[in-house]
Amino acid sequence: MPLGKRGQYGAPTKSAWSFEIYDSDLERRMMERLEADPTVRKWTKRHGITIRWLDDRHRRHSYRPDFLVEYVDGRLEIIEVKGAGLVDSSAVQRKRASAELWCRRRGMEYSIATIE
Repeated sequence: MPLGKRGQYGAPTKSAWSFEIYDSDLERRMMERLEADPTVRKWTKRHGITIRWLDDRHRRHSYRPDFLVEYVDGRLEIIEVKGAGLVDSSAVQRKRASAELWCRRRGMEYSIATIE
């Protein structure tokens, strides 16, 4: 399946929604992982979180992280899914720094997941 393929993940048991939309095969695979993980209480892509960040030229941007996850121990985490070849790019690292600060201010965690 191409990495850029959008689709609908039907009947998730740990989402408040009857379906979730994925934007790539990597996101679909993360949904499967989250569903199977016994430490995950809830997850969603429909969280409404937008994080601002600055690019190399100090231009403002914003992005919507891929997943908001709540664990059975009460922790909240934002998970961004990226192909391994993109993780070290300047844009991803700048988004990451902004997201980590955003999460830290809210008592949340942030991670980038690579799924190959």
